[in-house]
Amino acid sequence: MPRKAPRTAKQKVLTKAKKTRFAIVERAMGIAAAEGLAALTIGRLAKELRMSKSGLFVHFGSKEKLEAAVIARAADIFSGHVLEPAEDNVEHGIARVWTLCEYWLQFVDRQTLPGGYFFTGAFFVHARQDSSVSRQVREVVGEWLKALRLAVDEARHRQEIRMPVDAKRTAFELNSLLIGAQWSLLLDHLDHSHAHSAILAKLKSLATKRIPTDAFDSEAAWHHYLETMPTSRSLR
Repeated sequence: MPRKAPRTAKQKVLTKAKKTRFAIVERAMGIAAAEGLAALTIGRLAKELRMSKSGLFVHFGSKEKLEAAVIARAADIFSGHVLEPAEDNVEHGIARVWTLCEYWLQFVDRQTLPGGYFFTGAFFVHARQDSSVSRQVREVVGEWLKALRLAVDEARHRQEIRMPVDAKRTAFELNSLLIGAQWSLLLDHLDHSHAHSAILAKLKSLATKRIPTDAFDSEAAWHHYLETMPTSRSLR
């Protein structure tokens, strides 16, 4: 086999710069996820990473660009743990609606990012602002709601959810249940068992007669129904 050509000095510098940039973004995301984007300052970040402020600016040029990189990284992590697995592993229909909600709850429960769901706080802060960062936050939240809406709409066309159901409104309602579950976790340290029950109750109110009503009696009954569906894949 031909030997790889040795890296040039320029390539080594670029590799080191890439690693440094990644380290900056990871630490910045940890701060922002736990305390909010407002807690992210160049001075604090430079101190924690033992870098100079000028060294940080070499990689990003401005705080706004650093915030944009943090939001993009947080969005990638969220997508990789919630959106992509649901798309790849679960059939269209009501099963995907459930799984999107379930993966969202797991994302928060497992503290994949410090503080739980990064975009709750970011959206509340930036929703009414007009900046590139605000637009970026709204776009990420919009993609999440779009995934829920499409899943509901697909379930309607598969005759698993009633056709008159408004998919967009239902997506907002499901999202509200999830945000409420996160608040319960933060305020009262409650687990998400009540959230699972609330989501099942919501799906039961939407479902057609094609789905047995006893499938919604408990989370165990629901998983049994999903596992015995001819076209479903395992959700465990």
